[in-house]
Amino acid sequence: MKKEIKVKNVLIKASGDIINDKRFKDFAIRLAKTSFVVVIVGGGTEISKRLIEAGYEIRFDDIHGRITESWEERKIAREVLEENSKKLQDTFIGKGVFVVPSIIDVAGVTCHINGDNYIKSAYLGFDELYVFTLKNRRQEKEKIFKKYSKVEIVAI
Repeated sequence: MKKEIKVKNVLIKASGDIINDKRFKDFAIRLAKTSFVVVIVGGGTEISKRLIEAGYEIRFDDIHGRITESWEERKIAREVLEENSKKLQDTFIGKGVFVVPSIIDVAGVTCHINGDNYIKSAYLGFDELYVFTLKNRRQEKEKIFKKYSKVEIVAI
């Protein structure tokens, strides 16, 4: 009887603030040698900056994250997330790391989704989940994922 080799599914959420960090990139590449690795790219800091520059007020709710009410606001958020995704895709060419922006499409409606919520929605399909964030956000992330035992917070 042949022994089945199980390849782990690994999901990594990368805050937009750490996507250029070598430790994060090396971690993803190392895991991709033995696992199927997907990186979800965030961009909250840059989205807020661009929204403010465009004259929008930044508002959040405790469940969904940033609130966007207009098509223009959603367009700004989508552009930042797609730009960050493209940067990482270029970095990971040939390295076995699949990169996606934290955007979902629902019947043709583009919805940016808070990266933490994306992790929660994909939780059951992945063997390992990591949230890469800045050190000063560690405690907040630990609270958010307290009931998600497979999620590991990596603060850099």
